[in-house]
Amino acid sequence: MKDKIKVSAIVPVFNEEKTVAKVVAALLTSNQVDEVIVVNDGSIDKSLKKIKGFGKKIKLINLKKNMGKGYALAEGARKALGEVVMFIDADIVNLKQKNIKQLLEPVINHHWRAVVGVRKNIRMIPSPFAKLSGERVYYKEDLLEHLKQIRKTRFGVEIFLNHLFDNKPVKKISLMKLKGLYKYEKRDPATAVKEYIDEGVEVARELARQEKLLVEDLKIIERLKKATNFYEFKDIVKKISNLRVREYLEKYVLKYLQKAKSWWQKW
Repeated sequence: MKDKIKVSAIVPVFNEEKTVAKVVAALLTSNQVDEVIVVNDGSIDKSLKKIKGFGKKIKLINLKKNMGKGYALAEGARKALGEVVMFIDADIVNLKQKNIKQLLEPVINHHWRAVVGVRKNIRMIPSPFAKLSGERVYYKEDLLEHLKQIRKTRFGVEIFLNHLFDNKPVKKISLMKLKGLYKYEKRDPATAVKEYIDEGVEVARELARQEKLLVEDLKIIERLKKATNFYEFKDIVKKISNLRVREYLEKYVLKYLQKAKSWWQKW
């Protein structure tokens, strides 16, 4: 009988005190997960306290300042002992064993080199951006030579990984009813909007790198962080000539910011 493939689950955490404990507990309960690595990415809430409550049951990587999701995932993958690494976001409220099994089985059964799980309750994310999910599985050996680049991607890490595996077998699966908290459910209004914008710009930068954008478009993307309200942000997005980047910002970031308008009058 072939030896069992070892799996390391990696959870990047930035201010997820409401949900991180449930996510870690679910992973520790799984008989398919051999190691749980939690990367505290400079959290300033009670996330670290919640994580430390698991003691030696987990491997904790505590980054003193926020380095971005890409950096956190790369650090986790670098220190993982498993042949397979599973990335799980810390904001999930109802992670179940069936979800973990769904993510792992296509890879550990050697049919696929990677798996991307899509939370089907998030209907506001249109194709082709449904694969921006944080729930993923890869063979560690496929990531090792790219860790330096992954560290730099911050919240563009999912776009980078999608591009990296463009020509490799990747299984997309539906994680039915899997739910995570929206930023407006986790943060104060001003912080939530700022994080939406920062993440949107970081993803746009990664798309820009892949698309080899014109200098003019790159300058426009950088202007997005200086927008003072929703309508200014929207007007700046309209000036981007690259269709793929503009579509992402319009159908993903602007949809979230549109929702934010209802609870933050400034927008």
